[in-house]
Amino acid sequence: MRTILMFITGFILGLLLTEMINIYGFLLYDQTIRLKFFPILLGIVLSVIDLLLGRKSKLPNYKSSLH
Repeated sequence: MRTILMFITGFILGLLLTEMINIYGFLLYDQTIRLKFFPILLGIVLSVIDLLLGRKSKLPNYKSSLH
């Protein structure tokens, strides 16, 4: 469930960033900068990062053992 929420969050952040980049591109260059798949890619990247961090946190911590 958390991974799906991270994908949705990344998608929404991607939409917002794409729109901001398009506005600045239009103001500076009088044309829009087309970032077609940026929201989807950002959602996937955040989901993968969440999966990797979740997997890493479940690994045993061998450094804290007292031998």
